[in-house]
Amino acid sequence: YVQLVPSPAEHAVRRYVLLDLIGDTLTQLEANRKDCARYLMQVSWLCNEDVCSVMATAQHPEDVDPETALVFEYLVAEALFTHLLQLPESASREMYYASLAIELRKAEPKIMARVLETAVDGIVARAAMLDVECINRLSNWLAVYVSNFAFQWDWARWEAVVQEPEAAPRRSFVRETLLKLVRLSYLDRIKAHVPESCLALLPAKAPGHNFKFTVQAMDERTREVSVALGRCLKSKGTVDQALEILQTHYSQWTDVDDDERQALAREMLVEHVLLLGSKTFSHMLNAIEKFLPALQQFGDAPEAKLQIARTVEDFWLRNPQFCAITIDKLVNYRVIDPVTVVEMLFDPAHAGRWSDFHLWEILRNTITKVNMRVVQLQTRLKTARAVAAVAVLIDAAEQPAAETAEHVEAILAQMEREQRDVVVVTARHFVRLLAATDGSDRAWLLGRFKEFMRTYRAQVAANAAELEGLISAAAASPDVRQVFDATLLLAA
Repeated sequence: YVQLVPSPAEHAVRRYVLLDLIGDTLTQLEANRKDCARYLMQVSWLCNEDVCSVMATAQHPEDVDPETALVFEYLVAEALFTHLLQLPESASREMYYASLAIELRKAEPKIMARVLETAVDGIVARAAMLDVECINRLSNWLAVYVSNFAFQWDWARWEAVVQEPEAAPRRSFVRETLLKLVRLSYLDRIKAHVPESCLALLPAKAPGHNFKFTVQAMDERTREVSVALGRCLKSKGTVDQALEILQTHYSQWTDVDDDERQALAREMLVEHVLLLGSKTFSHMLNAIEKFLPALQQFGDAPEAKLQIARTVEDFWLRNPQFCAITIDKLVNYRVIDPVTVVEMLFDPAHAGRWSDFHLWEILRNTITKVNMRVVQLQTRLKTARAVAAVAVLIDAAEQPAAETAEHVEAILAQMEREQRDVVVVTARHFVRLLAATDGSDRAWLLGRFKEFMRTYRAQVAANAAELEGLISAAAASPDVRQVFDATLLLAA
């Protein structure tokens, strides 16, 4: 359990009995957070003063000292954060613990607000000792929690983190939490709730795009292409018209070879499609869907896919949320593939930024999507085979059903290869970077490597032989070997 305050030894037995009771209530009533919050507050009715103190019934709650007595509300907070930060994964969805905390605070506004603030402050103080994944989860939890109470939080308590190094765990936690709050609201509103001493943790400008082909940044012939393509897209031009403009203009560039012309045209198209859809998520989806044939045509090779992914990241450099969503949609539409996303994320240009949470959010979303797709196809294959078997028994025309099963099998085989590739390529990049990096960058990379191996331990175990060869060939450091061996034991 995450012990928030020191507890006298004579309280040990009662403490753990109460924590187990609270933990069981959290688990059993997961389906209804309101009922869970209500029952948790009622558990204290079973306790007399000899068992624990209850701030809700005390005449002077502020005088109750959790360091000298068992305090029921603090035990609830300990159980909640213990379940949230449990590894390799929490027993319930992360959002459950945020929504439950919100209900607990609504039930006892003053008391639970104070208890939860104290709890979070105590955990953050130990951030340097926390697993990286736990820091990430706590950041997500706090952003959701604070956003439900008018974004009110005492950020001044953490103003000292501004003086810490950029990649220090506490500074990274506070910075990333504030960035999540900007996603849930808008920059100026969050700035209004943050003391001036902490403003350095927020971006200077509101999230937006980073369109490359501005008038000031182009030579004359690039400007001609950009203006012509921009007018075409804004006037609802077709895919063929856009491709014709690119072909007409770039075919006149005789001082560059065909590959470079194709790369220039690809970048120009992607930038303008992203600009067309930059207003909202809906606009972005519509723009991608409309010009999907052109994007797929330009993404016909691994190098081309990687260029598209890097162009998207550069375009949304100041808006990680839009970057993650755009990458996800391009993977769904098969413009780029999961391995491309991995290659983009482990680009050397990200050195010094491994503490940025959104990079790992994209990686996790990408690999999880591949795994979900494999599971869905396995279910479809079972269904197709069952239909084929029934068709044989009733002497129906079995050929269509057999073809359906074969078709699903082919898609499943492709997705399983993709699943294997994305796990092996990700592990290879981690091993390579951990051997070449030191300091805080390496600490974050090692933490994310542990998270990756834990989360996808089933896929790691399925490819254990290949990963074993990879780690041995790279002469990986002992901590990398230790993580790999621990993962195999966890998956067994």
